[in-house]
Amino acid sequence: MAELSPDDPRRALFGQVGFDRSLAGMTLQSVEPGRATVALTVTEAVVNMVGTLHGGAIATLVDDAGTIAIMSADQDSRPGVTTDLNVSYFSAAPLGETVTAEARCLKSGRTLAFVEVDIRSAEGKLLAQGRMTKFMGR
Repeated sequence: MAELSPDDPRRALFGQVGFDRSLAGMTLQSVEPGRATVALTVTEAVVNMVGTLHGGAIATLVDDAGTIAIMSADQDSRPGVTTDLNVSYFSAAPLGETVTAEARCLKSGRTLAFVEVDIRSAEGKLLAQGRMTKFMGR
């Protein structure tokens, strides 16, 4: 199992390119083999019409944190391509709340990888849980 090294240039791109920029303020808190933690403060840019963290932003957190966890578990640090992503929503996060996405790679194989991501409030309340499958190539 190879850790995604701190000097890997892809770490500097986290939250800075493409759609990931939509989660302004998203930060990579920690990476260790098979695990990643990402934090996001709920701002106006990521709320829904009732002022809580948008479900699409939560799904993006699952994808981003999960991808980093998979890369840190894969011997070649491959990000893979998402083939399946599901999210169960349990509670809302209001404007100003900081949420944490804790990702754990369940398995990283030659062609598929699986990850589970818990989204929690600052108090540790489970807000959402996601699972994702990635195609890792051949």
